[in-house]
Order: sequence, then C-alpha cells, then structure tokens
Amino acid sequence: MGVGAGDIRERLTPVGGRVVRSLRVAASGLDAGGPLVVILPGLGLPFYTLPTARSLTARGLDCEVLDLPGFGSARPRPTRPNIHAIGLSAAGWVRARAAERPVVVLGHSTGSQAALTAALALEGVRHGYSLVMAGPTFAPTRRHVVPLAAVTPFAYRDDGPREVDPAEIGHGRLGIAQMLHSGMRDAPERRIAALRAPLTVTSGVHDAFAPAAWLDTLATSAVSAARTRTSLLGGSHNNLFTHPDELADLVCLAASDALSWT
Repeated sequence: MGVGAGDIRERLTPVGGRVVRSLRVAASGLDAGGPLVVILPGLGLPFYTLPTARSLTARGLDCEVLDLPGFGSARPRPTRPNIHAIGLSAAGWVRARAAERPVVVLGHSTGSQAALTAALALEGVRHGYSLVMAGPTFAPTRRHVVPLAAVTPFAYRDDGPREVDPAEIGHGRLGIAQMLHSGMRDAPERRIAALRAPLTVTSGVHDAFAPAAWLDTLATSAVSAARTRTSLLGGSHNNLFTHPDELADLVCLAASDALSWT
C-alpha cells in the first residue's frame, strides 16, 4: 500500500496496553506545537485517505492516519472492529501523542462515527480540538441492508478501484462486516447533542450515503457545539481520495476552530 511510498512514515504508539499503528506524511519545517489532524478512515481502511493527508501536510498541518482497528497491517489488532472501540482508542492516542497540541479529529464514513465517539471521550479532559465528520454514515433510513444496498452504487459514482488496497481488504475480511453492523446500530444524531467542541460536517455532492439533508440534521442536532459548519464538496463518497485539496482547505478552517476553542 501507500506506506511503501517514500513520504509515508509508520509510527507505533502504546495505547491501553496495545500498540496503535499510524501513518504520517513526512515533511520538514512542521511546527511541532501547531495543529495536528488525526484521520480515522472508513471501514478501517487507511490507504484511500493518504491523498488528503498529503494535501494537509502541504498546507503546513501535521497529519496522522490511525490504522484502527488495524486492517492496514498484519500485526495484532489494537482494538475490536467496532466504531465505539475505535473511537475510544483514538481518544487514547490523542491523549498519548497530542496532549498539549490543538487537534482536528477527522473521521470519514464509519470513521466519522468513531470520530464522534473520540470527540465525546475527550470532553472534560481538554479543549483545543474540533471534529470533522466527512461522509457520515448512516442516515436513519439507511440503517437496514436493503435500503443501504439500493443507494450504494450512487454513493460511489465518482470513485474507482484505484482507491482500494487489496492487502487491507484481505486483513479486514469479516472485520469489515462487523464495522458495518456497528455503524448501522448507531444513532449519531442523538449522541451529537452532547458535543461541545466545534463541528464540521461535509460530504461529496454525489455521496448518496451522506446527502445534504443528513448533514443538516447532524449540524442542527449539535445543539451544544461551540460552532457548526456544513459543506458540500466535489466528488462522491470517497472524496478524500478524489478531491483531497477541497477536503484539506475545509480542514484548515476546522484547525482554526480548534485553536480558538479554549
């Protein structure tokens, strides 16, 4: 996968007695005290998020992609393939690696649900962070197999096979199905009411999993958030791969939110 590229560095961090693997885009001149963007990929598949990680680094933001629950590696998984277990592990990683830094927690697809769990777990522990839910799943009408299957071809209309790393799929196997089931049992529109951190919700304009009405529902449900922002960008569900510059520009705004939320 992309970790073999010369600009990607692997880092291992002990969290809760287990080791979390992350992928970091190497860059010189980064401000070690500046904002850090932590990416939680959808279905635990890190590869397709790397273009956005590179775009963020090019804009001067430090960025790490968390390999949770661990489908990107043959190592033992640091956590179960469950959105809440992933979110709690991510919160532990932030406490271990970025206790003194502003942080943007960027989750995509099922990773956005895990990112919400992480953001809620960090509340009461720290300020100086913001949450970005990109391509959030699943809208209430899509929490059953038949309606979800019906919209899936339209959700990926601008995406292609280059975005998938076969090794990650192989390592994930049945765990990917467990991720889907855990996401479909979640109701983020209820949980998000307790969020106090700044919130950004976004998706690709052709993402049938995350239409504008669902973004608006999440934003209006975040009644305690320091601020909310919604944004439709180019592409469909996996626009972290196809439209990384647009995502990176939006995340830069979320980084400013993290700096101002004290």
